[in-house]
Amino acid sequence: MKRIKIPLFFICISLAGSSFAQKHKPDVTGNKVLSPPPPALTKTVCDCKDAIKINIQKNTKYGLTVPPDGFGTIQEITETSKYDKYAFEKEHNTAWYLLTINFDGDFVFQIVPKDSTNDYDFLLYKYPDSALCDNILKHKVKPVRSNLSRVKPELKGVTGLSLSAKNEFIGKGLGESNSKYIAVKKGEKYILVLDNVYPDGKGHTIFFNYVKEVEISGVVLNDDSAGVKAEVSLIDNTGKTVKQIQTDKYGKYGFKTDLKENVNYNLSYTSDSGFTQIQTINTSQLNEKHSLKDIRTILPKLKKGSKYKMGSINFYGNESRLLPESMVSVESLYKLMKKNKKMVINIEGHVNGVGGGGDDKFNQTLSEDRAKTVYDYLLKNGIEKERMTTIGYGAKYMLYPRAAMEWEMSANRRVEINVITIE
Repeated sequence: MKRIKIPLFFICISLAGSSFAQKHKPDVTGNKVLSPPPPALTKTVCDCKDAIKINIQKNTKYGLTVPPDGFGTIQEITETSKYDKYAFEKEHNTAWYLLTINFDGDFVFQIVPKDSTNDYDFLLYKYPDSALCDNILKHKVKPVRSNLSRVKPELKGVTGLSLSAKNEFIGKGLGESNSKYIAVKKGEKYILVLDNVYPDGKGHTIFFNYVKEVEISGVVLNDDSAGVKAEVSLIDNTGKTVKQIQTDKYGKYGFKTDLKENVNYNLSYTSDSGFTQIQTINTSQLNEKHSLKDIRTILPKLKKGSKYKMGSINFYGNESRLLPESMVSVESLYKLMKKNKKMVINIEGHVNGVGGGGDDKFNQTLSEDRAKTVYDYLLKNGIEKERMTTIGYGAKYMLYPRAAMEWEMSANRRVEINVITIE
């Protein structure tokens, strides 16, 4: 089939994917079920003067976008020897954004390409006024952050600003994927320009966040209220372990760390003698002193005929695909079943029925598919099928029936585990 090239200027300013045909898929009875249409792609523009305006709240997402295609009406950024870390060699396929900051804090973001082979560079400029675009063109201004490196393949093309990065500017070549976070003030504005050096990209998503230092402390007990020596792990929303410590002999622990605002993290608790527990935390739960204190966690002893629940196995909206941060829970469950050879479980699937757009049949099928995802993972890794059953509850048992925040909706999209027997 011959490829038709759409005019460059049209791609830079248009909204693509604004109308999708609704798709049908069979439910477990073979009937056709109407599923929600895929979301429309968000637009990109290729020139500074047309930069897309984004108000940065505590947790802001932009994308998945139309793939940037070309440099627009003029090459606004070209490299000079003076600007080797501060400018692209040239614009290849650029997207421009004007960011308005709505909170004081430390600012980070992640640029996630849909195609992990795409290579996104970025420049971040402080925006004093509308003269900035002309000053960029004339090489009169430097960015406040940059990253022009090629990232390692295992990082899947993800780049941005992070808390752990040490350098404000990253030059060309294979290097660090992230540049250092930036302290921002409410009311400030910034221009962010991305450049995908490869043609025929597939778009990107940008996750913007503020971060704050948080004090977390608590105690881990068994069901007799005695302290338990346990391992406590803080897992971020990419599945990465941020912090890992051991409780003392009384089961107490405490640490300080930086958390992204309004983003779910998991606290994982494991011991040799009890059931694994996973607890989701979010900065919306902080007290006035920016702390989460006195978290009380029970690791019940494994007993014959008892039932236990494990939370924090969550999914993408309208999908049976696990969120990356959920893998810590699934892997903990696998290890527990591997250690306890006669443990039998029931895997229960749930959906978020608030604003999801799906009907009852779609929700039921989706909840069953989510339970089956966990079942398949355990089966593939050697857990016998006789030790597992699955059930879907649709939207019947939402944790947040009136979910408004994304983290509440995410909590509804879950699988729970009931341990039926352990002999």
